[in-house]
Amino acid sequence: MFKLFYLPDTASFAPHLVIKRLNAACELVQLNKQDGSLQSEEYLKLNPNHRVPTLVDGDLVLFESAAICLHLADSDPDSGLMPPLGSAKRAQAYKWLIFMTNSIQADMMLYFYKERFSKTPEAAEDISEIGKERVTIFMSRIDEALADGRAFLSGSNKTIVEDYLLMLGRWFVQMGLEETLKSMAHLYALLCVLEDDPYVKAVYAEEGSTPLFACGS
Repeated sequence: MFKLFYLPDTASFAPHLVIKRLNAACELVQLNKQDGSLQSEEYLKLNPNHRVPTLVDGDLVLFESAAICLHLADSDPDSGLMPPLGSAKRAQAYKWLIFMTNSIQADMMLYFYKERFSKTPEAAEDISEIGKERVTIFMSRIDEALADGRAFLSGSNKTIVEDYLLMLGRWFVQMGLEETLKSMAHLYALLCVLEDDPYVKAVYAEEGSTPLFACGS
């Protein structure tokens, strides 16, 4: 059985959703920034970075959301959560997942944690604006890719890449960029499709998250 340490609507969202899709037995351990559980000595033995998620799978302990998602998909190759190993579609899935972690997610941190990247409040605001600008450019790259009519980023089937994209799409809205996102019609339409999914709704219910995309309204 898996054990997932998480915080609602954070980087643990995608692994939580992948576990749900696998119908895998999992003990969910919700941490809290206020009660000290995220900084507890016990948790830091598993993840010294003071972050979520952390996955425990037997003797294996993993942190980093994308790594966890890939491990979960590989734990059940027949699940279809990743294209076949060695295929061009698999390579495309790797490309988009790494793009999301190394470019989009990394620059989102400039907005959400601007104080970490600056020594003055004034510079922090500049960094926040730079983060919004860079993330907008990167999200538009996904919109442009979807303009060719593909159903999902790596082909005709939904994979862990889309679960990761939904997580980042939520953060993009939380950055105050909902109208900008709506202008990216292909991307926004995909996010609506992704959110209208029973597994997503189940994770929303467990984490107390609010739906953010409504193409039909």
